[in-house]
Amino acid sequence: MRHFRNSITFVLLLPLIFGQVVFAQDKTRSCPEPTESSDSKFRPGQVWQYKTRPNDDGSTLTILKIETLPKQGVIIHIRIDRIRIRNCKGGPEPDELHMPFTRHEVERSVTKLVKEGIVPDFQAGYDAWKNACGGVYTTSVADAVQGTEDGFRNRLGCGQGG
Repeated sequence: MRHFRNSITFVLLLPLIFGQVVFAQDKTRSCPEPTESSDSKFRPGQVWQYKTRPNDDGSTLTILKIETLPKQGVIIHIRIDRIRIRNCKGGPEPDELHMPFTRHEVERSVTKLVKEGIVPDFQAGYDAWKNACGGVYTTSVADAVQGTEDGFRNRLGCGQGG
């Protein structure tokens, strides 16, 4: 399987297709400025198991950054590793994503803390998110990954299924 090396930016450049985002880009106003924050449970560098899609067994998520936005409250940027976004055209298949979620949805999705380590580089994806006045997912991690795959496959003209 070929890996999609720009995978952290991948999800940010797709429209937030899942439909459950707290805010989206509005070119008539400026973006709210996130404020760095902390959390009693989640810290950058933590790797968690989460409730995955059936075909993503072994996937984990890494906490990248914790921020607060005025209307959304605490948001947690995560990197999701060891997933498979199927490509019917035989091209690259992203195996990791950078996605921002409400704290509630991260809490609802995680199952077990695996380890604490260093925060992987995510600046390019984060900058793309900020510059696009990107949204925040308000659904489970597994549902957001599925929505991302569905949108990716739809843009390729793959249709439903395999």
